[in-house]
Amino acid sequence: MTLLAPAACIDATPYQKPEPAPRQTQAQPRVATAPSHGFNDAIAWRSLDEGLAESKANGLPMMLVVHASWCGRCKELKPAFQHERLSELSERFVMVNVDQDETPAVLSYAPDGTYIPRVLFFDPASGGLDEGLQNPSRSRYHYYYSPRDDLAGMMEKALARHGKS
Repeated sequence: MTLLAPAACIDATPYQKPEPAPRQTQAQPRVATAPSHGFNDAIAWRSLDEGLAESKANGLPMMLVVHASWCGRCKELKPAFQHERLSELSERFVMVNVDQDETPAVLSYAPDGTYIPRVLFFDPASGGLDEGLQNPSRSRYHYYYSPRDDLAGMMEKALARHGKS
């Protein structure tokens, strides 16, 4: 009786586990979906509705800048948004900047008046305004910031209260 050996395919290369795809260590930078209106084109600006939804969905605090194109004080504040510290901090926020003449719905975010510019901070968990984050140098117009006020310092305070660690 003749036994036939089964045909075999032998690969002399030892088994090697495939390498996983490289992990990205840095998040892709967010891109603006709303106009900057001169408040730093490098910031990832959002519209009001988009910003409110993104803040709640991603757990990031929202910073809302309310202004108007004709407002002299608003124009004075614009250079403050070019500072490196403020620009870096903006990456940890959902940044919304709204011309109140173009988006009248923003007039509902005026806890102490419809003056401009107003800068307000929102809690991502509730989606509501954090009224405790007011400009400490103002006895009136608590959400008004001039170029001399420490807006970046207030952003850091907002991050301490509502930021992701």
